[in-house]
Amino acid sequence: MRKLIIKLFMLTALVALAAGCSAPKEKDENAETIQSFLKNEFTGPGDELKAAFKQNGPFPPELKEYVVENYAPLVMDWQDMMNKNLILFYQRVAFENDYLMKATNIEIIKDSDLAYDYKVDVEYSKNGETSTATVAARINLNEEGKIVSIRNMDVGGLLEKMNQ
Repeated sequence: MRKLIIKLFMLTALVALAAGCSAPKEKDENAETIQSFLKNEFTGPGDELKAAFKQNGPFPPELKEYVVENYAPLVMDWQDMMNKNLILFYQRVAFENDYLMKATNIEIIKDSDLAYDYKVDVEYSKNGETSTATVAARINLNEEGKIVSIRNMDVGGLLEKMNQ
């Protein structure tokens, strides 16, 4: 009887251990939002965005459509963020100086419930030459999971290098 109890205990422990190890990790939807934002901001510009930038006027309908499609689902107030140069600023600089950017190695660290620090390596290339800069900042979200601010940005010389 004692051997049966020990075997049942070991079997139960083994099943519990296996279930605990295979439990899915909790998804952090805020981190996913930030990752999508960083990919949008530091990858490109693609053909659609280039065509929008080529249109006349400071904010042509094609550019508005692009922002609404790619940024509005991620940020609380895309117009305010555009006015503060927190959306498409790097894309515009890359476009104006014939660079192509690609976000690589995105690292997002949760600091508190709605505040995250991030680092992203940005490859930027022109005329077959590629370099990398690391961009880091703090990003805050609201209760709905929308980005409300980006602060303390260190662009690792990215703007200076693309403006040369």
